[in-house]
Amino acid sequence: MKDEDLFELLASAGLVDASYVGEDRQPGRVEEMRFKVAFSFPGEKREYVAGIVAEVKKRVGRDSVFYDRDFTGQLARPNLDILLQRIYLSNSDLVVVFLCEQYEQKQWCGLEWRAIRNIIKNKNDHAVMFMRFDEATVEGTFSIDGYVNLDEHSPLEVARMIVERVRLNALPPSLT
Repeated sequence: MKDEDLFELLASAGLVDASYVGEDRQPGRVEEMRFKVAFSFPGEKREYVAGIVAEVKKRVGRDSVFYDRDFTGQLARPNLDILLQRIYLSNSDLVVVFLCEQYEQKQWCGLEWRAIRNIIKNKNDHAVMFMRFDEATVEGTFSIDGYVNLDEHSPLEVARMIVERVRLNALPPSLT
């Protein structure tokens, strides 16, 4: 018994939830974690985004990705808006934003968008990556902003682009 994981034994016996075991176990308090990438999107696009998130996790590590569904229990609290703004503004190296008509309309996206606009205001452009589902106007974006057109790339290609940005953001600044 000493050489076996107690939670794995309990889970296999059906006595505890599998979330206590291995990959599904959360590494710590979300407010104290540092993420390589965080995702901001409207719920209508969850299925599409979830596939991209799964691919990104495989490449950068599960604990390096902020995806709301991975922290459901920790996000069930008062003042969630303040916590989410901290995650996007201060605790993430790259925020991937899925722009579309629904993004502009959603309250939670609006709260996240405030933090993202502050990142842009502080000229940390490398920390924001735009994805577009449609040509809907999202207040605060401009026609000169670069984005990945999701109609032209598969979810796997999008995941690879995100991983490339994560890698580039980790490099030391150029001396030129």
